[in-house]
Amino acid sequence: MRSLATYIGFRYSADRSGNQLVSFLSRLSMFGLILGVALLVVVLSVMNGFDREMRNRILALVPHITLQPWSSEEMDWQQLQQDVERHPEVVATAPFVQGNAMLIKGGEVEPSLFFGIDPSAEKAVSRIHEYVDLDMLRADSKDLILGKALAERLGLSAGDRATLGVPQTDGRQNVRFVQMNVAALVATGTELDQQLMLMHIDVGRSLFAKAPPISLRVSVDDVFASPQIAWELASVHGRDYMMRDWSQQFGNMYHAIQMSRKLVVIMLLAVVAVAVFNVVSTLVMVVNDKRADIGILRSQGASQGDILRIFLTYGAVIGAVGASAGGIIGVLMALGVSDLVAAIENLFGLKLLQSDVYPINYLPSDVRIPDVVMVCATAYVMSLLATIYPAWRASRMAPAEALRSS
Repeated sequence: MRSLATYIGFRYSADRSGNQLVSFLSRLSMFGLILGVALLVVVLSVMNGFDREMRNRILALVPHITLQPWSSEEMDWQQLQQDVERHPEVVATAPFVQGNAMLIKGGEVEPSLFFGIDPSAEKAVSRIHEYVDLDMLRADSKDLILGKALAERLGLSAGDRATLGVPQTDGRQNVRFVQMNVAALVATGTELDQQLMLMHIDVGRSLFAKAPPISLRVSVDDVFASPQIAWELASVHGRDYMMRDWSQQFGNMYHAIQMSRKLVVIMLLAVVAVAVFNVVSTLVMVVNDKRADIGILRSQGASQGDILRIFLTYGAVIGAVGASAGGIIGVLMALGVSDLVAAIENLFGLKLLQSDVYPINYLPSDVRIPDVVMVCATAYVMSLLATIYPAWRASRMAPAEALRSS
């Protein structure tokens, strides 16, 4: 009888010849479940994409830890470099200098922060060389590499000349103006494009009346261990050097992404829950519509457990189809959402994500199978739980009452 009850449950879920209103509501509840699951999969994939880009793109472009001298006096940075590289978690180090400057083109001025780097050493601590050829920066030429968004604000392109105004702390001049060549533009697709200005370290030091001391960029094996590693380095070198790690600049952004992910999941789970409540109302109507069938089955020897199994099977089919179809549709939408948004931006000339507001200027997507399975399983379990009450009501229906009321 158990197999017969399961068979009848499948027949009820596939039957479209009965009450048209009940059939419509059944399809509607299944569609709502499919839509809720698909949206949850898409949004989770987008949030995972932001998390992936934060880890693999932004944190791969910025130094994990920087060591900058407290004093303006020259320090033995080579010895410092050797000491830092002895730390077991440190992968590589690279020297750099930095300074405030005004980038001037015609009547337009952009305040910025420039970095003087060693092109060969920089490749070991950053992936910026994957976006632009750092070897074009030479000590004997005043060449700049600019972020694309920064250059566009001034109307600059590769090969143009621009004026760099560098404030001076020593000497007679308050500001020194230097003609620089724009050697190349770099487009990383991140907020770095809004402010990036690179030059050779020797050129950077020559811009000042008194050459600034050299600082160090540090790359570590586990980027999320950077605060701990910075603290360990500060315990040894903190008297002479200021330690900063990436979390002080981008930590709030990373935690905001994680918080947004959790909030969005909660909100969309509420959408799935509403769809599941529709399953409850649908099954209640199905039970009322099948009162005569229930009475006949009970009079033929079907037990309360058999009736319960019939309607549990009915609800399980709705939940299984809704969860699986929603998961498949959600995965397909998530795989194409980046291209779809890019096509909409090109078609209407819009820019939905600006790198001066968001960490990246495109919509990423990262489909993770464990997340898809979790969403589908949660929707299915919620559907099964929603089925229990209507199925219980059907099983408690007396045969004589069911036949009389029908």
